[in-house]
Amino acid sequence: MFVSGLLLLSCTLFFSDASFVDSLTKCSIKDNQCVINMFQKMLHDIGEAGIPEFDLVPIDPMKITNVSVNVLDAVTLTIQDGVIKGFKTCEVKKYSFDPDKQLEKQQIFCNALTVKGQFVFGGSSPMLQSLLGGSSVNGNGKAKIKLEHVTMNLELPFTIIKKEDGDTYIRLIDKPKYDYDLQKAVFDIKHLIIGDNDLSQAANTYLNSNWKTLIKSFGKTFVDKGLEYFFVFAHKFYDNVPTKLYIEEDLTPYVLS
Repeated sequence: MFVSGLLLLSCTLFFSDASFVDSLTKCSIKDNQCVINMFQKMLHDIGEAGIPEFDLVPIDPMKITNVSVNVLDAVTLTIQDGVIKGFKTCEVKKYSFDPDKQLEKQQIFCNALTVKGQFVFGGSSPMLQSLLGGSSVNGNGKAKIKLEHVTMNLELPFTIIKKEDGDTYIRLIDKPKYDYDLQKAVFDIKHLIIGDNDLSQAANTYLNSNWKTLIKSFGKTFVDKGLEYFFVFAHKFYDNVPTKLYIEEDLTPYVLS
């Protein structure tokens, strides 16, 4: 139950100073709504300062560098310098917690995630001949991709450990398994230069008319990148904050011998 809130809490929330840990509201592992309320309050009320004492930087916007995706086996697009915005406004809609199996399932809803950045691309295929008039292309431009109404279903395996200080801590033992769905993707390509021609308008028309097919090619790449950051940051949070600071119950009975 608490894993879902704290996973995203540690990644998409940003604490202004060390006193934040002392101000955490404790929740019972049986009180799901308490955790959701705590999580949502953090998402909306706390700024984007990161957690300097845990070496955690703000991730909304989340910086991405040299992330490459393949579009329809025709073009490799590399975002050289970009950002993903919108994670801090995501909401936990559903979750279940099994302390015996040490597995939590959760559903996270993001009204909109936006990817913006400079990109370069290149490739060759018969499809490009009909679309752009040539069988191979190389170029660069600026892109904005808005992913609307994104729903992610995650499974989070964890274990409870006791450190030498005598306190219990949560430890994630594997990367989350997930699937996702979205209602719409909107593309805004600018300065798409191929040779001496600006093909931005043609590209936008094609991309926005075929987004359902195209998003299968690269949508997962951006979700994967977000979860990659989440997992790294969650580890740092859990490794530094004992469960007694945010969970009412003594979790010692769940520690594996």
